[in-house]
This record gives sequence, C-alpha cells and structure tokens, in this order.
Amino acid sequence: MNTGLEAGRPESLRCEIITIGSELLLGQIVDTNTVYLAKELGRIGLAVGFRTAVGDRLEDIELAIRQALTRSDLVITTGGLGPTEDDLTRQAVAQAAGVELVYNQDLMNDIEVFFQRIGYRMPENNRRQAYVPAGSTPFPNPVGTAPIFVLEKDHRPIISLPGVPREIKHLWPSAVVPWIKARFGLQDQMITYRVLRVVGLGESAVDKVIGDLMKEGSNPEVGLLASLGDIKIRITANADNAEAVQALIDPVETEIRSRLKENIYGVGDETLEEVVDGLLRERGLTLAVLETFSGGAAATKLWQLPSRRVVTSLVIQDKGRLAEWLGQADLKSGPAVTRAMAEKIRDIYGASVGLVILGFIEDKGQIPEVVGNAAVVGQGWEKDFTWRMGGDRPMLQQRAAIIGLNTLRLGLLGQAES
Repeated sequence: MNTGLEAGRPESLRCEIITIGSELLLGQIVDTNTVYLAKELGRIGLAVGFRTAVGDRLEDIELAIRQALTRSDLVITTGGLGPTEDDLTRQAVAQAAGVELVYNQDLMNDIEVFFQRIGYRMPENNRRQAYVPAGSTPFPNPVGTAPIFVLEKDHRPIISLPGVPREIKHLWPSAVVPWIKARFGLQDQMITYRVLRVVGLGESAVDKVIGDLMKEGSNPEVGLLASLGDIKIRITANADNAEAVQALIDPVETEIRSRLKENIYGVGDETLEEVVDGLLRERGLTLAVLETFSGGAAATKLWQLPSRRVVTSLVIQDKGRLAEWLGQADLKSGPAVTRAMAEKIRDIYGASVGLVILGFIEDKGQIPEVVGNAAVVGQGWEKDFTWRMGGDRPMLQQRAAIIGLNTLRLGLLGQAES
C-alpha cells in the first residue's frame, strides 16, 4: 500500500551540502550525491537549507565553506579528496578553519592496505590522502582510498566525504550517521512527510484553497511543489515515534482532502497514469485511445506501464482524414464531436471505454495556441472537458495528455459513484 510517507526535513537544525568538482559545473556528470544526502539527512532530523556546487579552485572552495559556516549548523562536502593536484578539499577546509594540514600515519597504513587488498602497487601521490586538517577526527574508508574527516569550526562541524557515490553510501550509515546522531542528540527524533498529488488545478489555485495551512515553522508544515504534470502537497511532521508523526499528519491531510476533493488523485510517488490504469484494472475495463495534436502522449504514458488495458491507440492529426474516419463532410471540433469519436473508437475496437483528445494547434504570432477537447465514453456514461492554452508544442502535448488522462480518471470515478 502506498501511504505517501517519506523522510522529510525539519527546520530546527540546518545543514549545507557542498559538492566539489569542475565536472559538476560543466554538466559532465549529474550530482546524485546531494539527492542522496538530503534524503538521508532528513531521516535523522537535519534540514538542508542550502546546496552549493563549486569548481576545483582552492579560493572558491574555501569561500564556499566559510559562507556555509555562517548560516548552517552542519556543513558536508563531497569530492576533492582524491590524490591529484586538483583535489583541494583538504587544504580548503584547513584554510577555512585556520589550521594546517598534518600527516596521519594510521590513515597512510589504511591506504596501503587497501592497495594490497586489490592487488595494486600504491602510487606515490596517494600519500596526499593521508593529510588531514589539524584537530580533525579522521575515519578510515574501507571501500576507497579517500579517508573522511570531521573538523569543528566555532562549534559547527564540517564533514568531508569522497565524491564517489558508492563510497558515500557505504560510509554514511556506518560512520557518519552515528557521529551526527551523537553530536546533535538525534537518536529519538523522527521526521516524516506525506505527499498528496493534485491535478486539474494550478499552483496559485491550490495556494488559494489551502494557503492558510501553509505556516512556516509549524508542525506539521505544509508546502507546495509545482511541475508540468501536477502539484505536490508535502505535509512534514516531526515527532518522537511513528505513531506521533501519524497523529500529526492525519488531521491535516483530512482537512486538505476535504477542500481539494477529487483534485487529489494520489499519494507518494503515484503517477496519474498508474492511478488511471489501476481504476481500469479494478473495474475490468479496456481502453481505446485516439489522439490528434497530443501525438500519442497520453497512450504512451499508459503503454509504459506493466498492465495492458489499452487495446489500441491511434494518432490522426489531419482534419480531412479525421472527418472521413468519423463519416462527416467537414469536421468541427467540440465536445459533441469529441464524444462521438470516443464512442466510435470504443465500438470499432471492442473496448470498454473510448478516450479522444481532439484539437488543432494554430500558430498565432510566436506562441502556438490550441482549443483542446477531451472526451471519455463508456457503457452508459461519459465525461468531457474543453480548454484553451498556449505554449510550445511539447508543452501543449504533455498538458493535453495529462488533461485527457484526468478526464478519464474523473469519468471512471463518476461511473463508480453512479
């Protein structure tokens, strides 16, 4: 069962993540470390207030660390702990804290053992990795050559981790989490959030409906995240145990659902197409789809799922061919025509339900526009929706797919209630 409960972020303690490496700024690699660390920090009661990416320049790294120390309770760096000349994190941390780098023989021994274990002779430049800022607490790295270390500056810890995601995922639960929990007394803290997914309303409309619940610093705290496909409402709560967290979240969710009603289509990671597919499966229904300007975007979303409720999907964008297919001399788009097309494609292919997304993009000035019609016809029930919008063609197609699938969802829900 998808409860929509995930790890979240409190506001009592704030952390900053600094990812180091020019390859990040050049777009050569994707920063997955920040995503992983942000989620894991939330699980133990730390909120990420800032995330910074910086290139391989000593003065830039030092500046990023100094700035982070002025606004965050904990600073975590990733990357720049390798053995090469452009691995400058150790020196930057030391300079930001006003200390020297010192050689640690125990770390050197660990690095040599690592190379012996994998059957390689250690290059001389790996000795650089045995240097850490004076006064720091080092931790060995059994899955790599870069030891990690923790240094406190004005009672604000800096934890420096390697940049290799595999190494971070090993070191985080085994070494870093126990240290952070002990340092900040987080053993009994539990931070959880539940995500409600909304479709059919824009961000400003959702804000107008539930804006009074979105008070910064409250527990639970309500926030919005807008995307092309939907609006995500995040309810974050902080308590000592799962039962207490649930007791905080549940009444807020109930209130939000009472206001947004059928605009809430799912929770957690559920997608609109998954919800639609689930409704079709529950009712034992099949679907035939005809699309025009959306170019098959709605059917593609459903085809990508493991279930196969779609018996056929067509894309016909030419007005003359559509008129011929429907048996009309001239095609005039509108709700009645769209419903007639949905009924026809349902009957032709022996499906339980027909879905049609009809419209013709017009290039007016620099912004294409369309009047769209979506219609769903089942056995003894139907649902349709008409809208006008402008934007680039990919956006128009994706929005049409979402509107079409949501029209189908609402039609299926209405059928169940009748």
